[in-house]
Amino acid sequence: MVLATIAALPMFVFENPNSPGAATEVAAAVVPERAHDLDAGDTLETLVIELVMDASVYEVAVVLPDLPDVTAPIGTDRLEAEARAQEGILFEAEALALAAEIAETEFTSRQALDLFLEAKEAEAQRQAQRARLRAEEEDRRAEAIATPGPTTTISAASMPADVGPTAEQWEALRFCESSGNYGAISPTGSYRGGYQFSLVTWDWIAGIYHRRLVGLDPAEVAPADQDAMAQSLYDLRGRGQWPVCGRYLP
Repeated sequence: MVLATIAALPMFVFENPNSPGAATEVAAAVVPERAHDLDAGDTLETLVIELVMDASVYEVAVVLPDLPDVTAPIGTDRLEAEARAQEGILFEAEALALAAEIAETEFTSRQALDLFLEAKEAEAQRQAQRARLRAEEEDRRAEAIATPGPTTTISAASMPADVGPTAEQWEALRFCESSGNYGAISPTGSYRGGYQFSLVTWDWIAGIYHRRLVGLDPAEVAPADQDAMAQSLYDLRGRGQWPVCGRYLP
């Protein structure tokens, strides 16, 4: 509420202070000689200022209702409303952009979490397979020691599986052949390395797939080369090239 005090006269209360007619009537009542100087477009604030300047011996109290900026020229309210609408549109666009950014971040985080959980599950499965194959080989060895006679063998005519051995299956085969020791040599010296290659078989596979390894001692080459040779032998002839330990390969 706005209160304008000018001088000492009774109080006038306007129901519609924005009405040009009402403002002119007050001017005529208070200062008759100034009424003809007022235009219909004058605001109440302009009227009050003029009364203060020209009628300082009077007192007029004008009580205004709580209205949005009564001093604003005609059309300003609409412009302000349009400006607020534009601000609202801008705010909404910014809010939507922020929401989209948050959603994308949450989606990316969820994807990362899902991949992490999948990797952990796959690792758990690999470890379970390793433990199972190791226990199976230990049981086989114990049975072979306790039971005299020939060891069950795998046919040399076996074909490789469409999906080759997993890392865990190769590990089980190496454990069976050499206890996982890439430098192992059999008691007779005939079989060497982690996969217990004979020199004849080694040179044969090396001559086909890895010529730089021909003539080398399997027990002395790098583990990665031994792995590659074992994979090549499997791809060519299947698991039957390891008559006993090939049981751990598909």
